[in-house]
Amino acid sequence: MAKIKKAARPQAEIPTASMSDIAFLLLIFFIVSTVFVKGKVIKVALPRAESIDKIPRSHAATLYVDRAGNITIDDYSIQIPQIENVMIKKLYEDFNLITCFRTDREVSYGVMADIMNQLRKANALRVSFEAKRKL
Repeated sequence: MAKIKKAARPQAEIPTASMSDIAFLLLIFFIVSTVFVKGKVIKVALPRAESIDKIPRSHAATLYVDRAGNITIDDYSIQIPQIENVMIKKLYEDFNLITCFRTDREVSYGVMADIMNQLRKANALRVSFEAKRKL
């Protein structure tokens, strides 16, 4: 009896010679066809002063903040965690106390938010932001 040899199955191979060309063509296609959307800008309506009221200095605690984040209250340098205790003491001495902010334009929002949170804890809710008058 004659033996029948099985034919060898053809091996499935993917040609990799032009694989880098295909990858670069896909990359170029996606770069060209992608639409870049500009980020939406949130417009913030800042409050404007309608009138200028003078605050009597006897009922004011002036809080200075420079662009480096250094904080002083009535010429005494303090740190953010100390604001609550200082303002509680000042409110005990004068119940009608108004906290007046004099800050640099470049002060970070995080520092101001931390200061406002400390004032809220101390129940010093009367706050004034001082500004220079435009000439």
